[in-house]
Amino acid sequence: MRADPLLLAAERIDTPPVNPFDGLNFTPNPGPQSTFLSLPDENLDVLYGGAAGGSKSTSLLMYGLRACYRWPGLQAFWFRRSFPELEQSVLRMLARYNFARALGGRYNGSTHELRFSNGSVFTFGHAKNISEVSALQSAEINLLLIDERTTIPPDVVDQLYVRVRSGVAGVPCLGIRSATNPGGIGHSRVRAEYVDATGHGEREIEDGNGRRRIFIQARVSDTPQLGDEYKRNLQGLDEKIRKAYLEGDWGVFAGQAFSEWRYDRHVVQPVTVPTSWRRFAGVDWGYTAPWAVLWGAVDEDDRVWIYRELYATQVAESEQAKRIVAAEEGEAVAARYADDAMWASRGEAKPIATVYSENGAHLTAAGKGPGSRISGWQRVHSYLAEAPACPHHRALGWETCPRLHVFPQAENLIRTLPSLPHATVGNPEDIDTKAEDHAPDALRYLLINLGGGPSFPLFDAPEGNEELDQLLQALGPTVAYRPREDPGTDPWDEQDEPQRGTTRPSPFV
Repeated sequence: MRADPLLLAAERIDTPPVNPFDGLNFTPNPGPQSTFLSLPDENLDVLYGGAAGGSKSTSLLMYGLRACYRWPGLQAFWFRRSFPELEQSVLRMLARYNFARALGGRYNGSTHELRFSNGSVFTFGHAKNISEVSALQSAEINLLLIDERTTIPPDVVDQLYVRVRSGVAGVPCLGIRSATNPGGIGHSRVRAEYVDATGHGEREIEDGNGRRRIFIQARVSDTPQLGDEYKRNLQGLDEKIRKAYLEGDWGVFAGQAFSEWRYDRHVVQPVTVPTSWRRFAGVDWGYTAPWAVLWGAVDEDDRVWIYRELYATQVAESEQAKRIVAAEEGEAVAARYADDAMWASRGEAKPIATVYSENGAHLTAAGKGPGSRISGWQRVHSYLAEAPACPHHRALGWETCPRLHVFPQAENLIRTLPSLPHATVGNPEDIDTKAEDHAPDALRYLLINLGGGPSFPLFDAPEGNEELDQLLQALGPTVAYRPREDPGTDPWDEQDEPQRGTTRPSPFV
């Protein structure tokens, strides 16, 4: 049982400093650091993020030490992804401040706890996966501090948030304070929920728990003690690293997989998609993890226009199929390319692809084999690249435009694709599979099959010549139908495959 904090208050050091920062010989720098440390001791969710060298970690530590000193019986927890990172960062920093002895602190290296004479405890831990954080299942965290937040998987962060509360009278819940550089597995979510949601810190928002959410942008210039040499070192880095670490740019970061993405070039305002353009879909199945579907139309120059998106969690397979069919009402979609795993048997349950088919959404396997992930991501790169401008952009005076155009409705693709990091283990050309890659996976399935997969998907011909003729006219030359009377016939001779862009006569005429 935790001791009464009011009784513990009497045990504070005999001559406490009026200002705890004075006791630590610390003076906040003017600007963002002072702004961060001037926020009230309330249940807030604050992210201090951006450039390297902005004194973000120092600010977190100083806030935690001051909170433990101010509030008897406080339970504060500091997290990094791994213990080596913890040891090389905050624990070394804590030693420089003599383990806060001036504030009554006593550090226990075996438990990684800093205990104060007023009963407060500051615990330093690591959490890189769910199993590590599950050890804290019954913990009560009055103040949660997360350093280099974007390096920790978002689901791990969610589990830490669940434990932020106070069940002791007189001990406040001070919420969450985080610090980070751009980049890493959590970049996409952090950017969406803090940077973009607050207009890069121009306004505060309120989260689902009623906490005020605040973003403070960090810049190298915030820490004049670093000097010009530190800045020159950063200026000599690779462009992506330089923009993230020197400028605190949230649009690019070290390890970014698709740095060629540019919102102002790849995102276009919706246009009417001509009925003559071939339409395809990419499907990435999920239930607890997001389910993602993207629809793309291919124009006369083989550009792809992503014109629709579905993205949701906890939607049953049958309902997913029904939503796809409803979204496509009135249009002809040539093929829906989906994750091959959707054809796998799962105990007594039907394969997901079978459930889709029973509900009117027939699928084609995307074709996941050895090397297919890398080939798929390379195909995404090729479509993000520039080509001679399409008529739409020529009318705007552009000489070139990307081969991939995305309507704003595909908001989750727009959010997650530029935030994907390269894999840190395995093939460096791959994407970190722990990142939020569901919409990009759907895009990969779609693009890899445009000229790179089965060029002529075969479907059973519908009953009635009139319906068949309408479908063939709408779908164009890239889809063929197998006559019902001869199910073994391939209407296209493999040795007579046409070149891309040419037209073949219908074998049913």
